[in-house]
Amino acid sequence: MKYLLLYNPFSGRANFKTHLPYIENIFKESNHELTIHESKAPKDLEKYAFEHASSFDVFLVAGGDGTINEVVNGMMKSEIRPILAVLPGGTANDIAAILGINKSIKKSLKLFFNAKPVSIDVNQINERFFIYTASSGILSRVSYDVSRRHIKKYGYIAYMIAAMQDLAIDYRYPITIKTNNQVIECECVMVLGLSTNRVGGIRLINFSNSKLNDGLFELRFFTRSRKMWRFRFLSSLIRGGKRLREDLHLVSDHFIIETDDAVRWNADGEYSCNGSVEIKTHKEAIRVYASDKMVKRYL
Repeated sequence: MKYLLLYNPFSGRANFKTHLPYIENIFKESNHELTIHESKAPKDLEKYAFEHASSFDVFLVAGGDGTINEVVNGMMKSEIRPILAVLPGGTANDIAAILGINKSIKKSLKLFFNAKPVSIDVNQINERFFIYTASSGILSRVSYDVSRRHIKKYGYIAYMIAAMQDLAIDYRYPITIKTNNQVIECECVMVLGLSTNRVGGIRLINFSNSKLNDGLFELRFFTRSRKMWRFRFLSSLIRGGKRLREDLHLVSDHFIIETDDAVRWNADGEYSCNGSVEIKTHKEAIRVYASDKMVKRYL
């Protein structure tokens, strides 16, 4: 099979390039071809993935969730979509963890060479596509506001520090939700959407029952209807995303959410858009490699 390795040299601690000779040697010993492309600028991988989708059997993506998101956006613009294989090279690596991809390059490539691909959903927020999460409000800016310098120096701790600082901000914004023939209004501190039960390196085992291929997306609207909302919000996360009585939880394949233009949305850890959004799910839109354990859990 023909593999295209797409990687971001700045992901995580920016050391993936040192692994290239090792990866090339593994491919030389296999029956697979390898072509390598390094990201040169923001959105470069998205453009390259779109332009070369018909030329390769597998896109081997090395980087964090943002790098994978960029490639998926390129793939979704093409009618021909190669199989997606993920090498974790970022800081949180949620998508790689959801797919059960080992941090060992050798073990990961062995999985890709021998496993059968499975189909998963791809979600969309306005014009941007994403795999597993979309959010707004408290904590949603942390993943893309932290500087690369701090990530390289402190790793995951940089995100934790930024999260504690973000908790001090007084988030409050009006939301109107249209879905499942309902119109609901509320005031939120956060909107969190997930296709599975993992986000920010944390498993929220009590949050979601969704599967990666069920054609559905789950949204939790965290409200400010009671006092001590920060404590209650954190207690919900600590208890694995357990739903609080005052919060709203909806499941659908299509949402229209109206809100202020100042509200910023995060998709797969990257900034996506501002203001009102339309979120929809494209069922089983791409094929990926995943471990047997995660296929049983999420598919």
